[in-house]
Amino acid sequence: MKLTRDLSVTSHPARRVSGPALSLDFERQEYRRFGRPIALSEAMTFARASSARQVGATGMIETVGNDVLRRDHVAGTGAFRGALVEGQATNLLHYSDDFTQSYWNGYARKPNFVGGQLAPDGTASALTWNCADTTGGPDLNRGGVLIPYPGASGTATVSIWLRASVPLTMRFGQSDKTSKTINVTTQWQRFSHTDLLPNNQNRIFILYEAINSDIDLFIWGAQAETGNTLTSNIATNGAEVTRAADQAGLTGLTGAFEVTVTYEDDSQDVMTNQTVTDGWWPVLSRPRVKSIVLS
Repeated sequence: MKLTRDLSVTSHPARRVSGPALSLDFERQEYRRFGRPIALSEAMTFARASSARQVGATGMIETVGNDVLRRDHVAGTGAFRGALVEGQATNLLHYSDDFTQSYWNGYARKPNFVGGQLAPDGTASALTWNCADTTGGPDLNRGGVLIPYPGASGTATVSIWLRASVPLTMRFGQSDKTSKTINVTTQWQRFSHTDLLPNNQNRIFILYEAINSDIDLFIWGAQAETGNTLTSNIATNGAEVTRAADQAGLTGLTGAFEVTVTYEDDSQDVMTNQTVTDGWWPVLSRPRVKSIVLS
């Protein structure tokens, strides 16, 4: 009997990896090229020439350094909103947190502020006033703050963080004629208002209450910026401060692709036949992005 040995090798075909050309899932922090996991740095470049603020996963506002991509969350709850990519913005108000400064004018009667209150960033930088102490105006009930801004023109957006010991209504905006009623609760909220300057009072910021009741109002983070878009908080302490633009780009992939961008509210932009080269970035219709997929 003759023994033989089969030396042939049976080969197995390489496993094909399927999936979109690029998938950037910022919510899950999962990044893939043609289905294969990659580091975000392999697919995306990012730069910003200044520090910037975001709401962290704890629900508190925090500051990140230059060139750090922000992951923004809902204040208080910490629910993920999206990777935050904003243009340059300037806070035109010289004191964002210190309303005791003479820079801040009183509305009817300027409140007597008490400092050392817990702010949305976790520091003791918020102020409070008691509504029973503001007895100005024709009804002897009003008090608040305002900023004159003569000579300004164009659209501007103002914002402020507020909470109260008991829910109350206030007026907020840029002038008496165009201000709106806001409902302040016991939880920190950021209120905003957009209007066209100049107005009949040459003001850019007004906030007041007419309660005359024993209610403590907490205030922090005032901001005024050009344009009709509310951007992330910019702290100031004596002068205007500019936050540099976020500069993002894709890398390691070229060609024509369909690009799907998913935003914080799960709405999508679908861009067909996009020519992608190194450094390309989609035109965003809003600043917070949950995911980007190229297929």
